[in-house]
Amino acid sequence: MKIRIEEDILSGTGAEIMDQLRARVFDPTEFPDTESYIWFLRNNVVRTTGLDFPLPEGDVEQQARMMFSQLAKVGALTILED
Repeated sequence: MKIRIEEDILSGTGAEIMDQLRARVFDPTEFPDTESYIWFLRNNVVRTTGLDFPLPEGDVEQQARMMFSQLAKVGALTILED
């Protein structure tokens, strides 16, 4: 998978890209794992856009891909390769 956020291009599995994004957070200890970061992002997207969407339970890769899909729909990123 490859995505573009502004001028940055990130690649890897969905979970790997989420880990890269999580590492950029001001206080990475706030999110102890990738799944907690994905849910944080989801809640922010729902709160700011009003568009509610479910995340698959249990599988972090599926959650990450769903999150990227939703972020692309609201124009927050571009999916270059799926």
